[in-house]
Amino acid sequence: MAAGIYNITIEAYADFDRTFQIRSGSSNLDITGYSFAASLRERAQNTTSAADFVCSIVSNTDGKFRLVLSDSATATLKSGDYQYDVVMTDAGGSKSRILQGLATITAGMTR
Repeated sequence: MAAGIYNITIEAYADFDRTFQIRSGSSNLDITGYSFAASLRERAQNTTSAADFVCSIVSNTDGKFRLVLSDSATATLKSGDYQYDVVMTDAGGSKSRILQGLATITAGMTR
């Protein structure tokens, strides 16, 4: 499965919560037994992540999963452009990078 490109904006000091849906052809992919991991880095070659998303499945049969960063996690991010990706692990342990893109962090004034 080729990685899709989807750019996101994350507001510092605010919760980030986004739901995605995986399709295979014209049908939703059943993600029963799958898991997801997603990281945010200032540069792809950095060895440590700026933040790790909390990933969860919203609906197995509809292929929906969710990425979340709490307000306390976004508070640690400085403004600017980052890169992120999402890796899906199937029930057999095979990993696929399914989503990637630019994550723009915008400054927050209210804490």
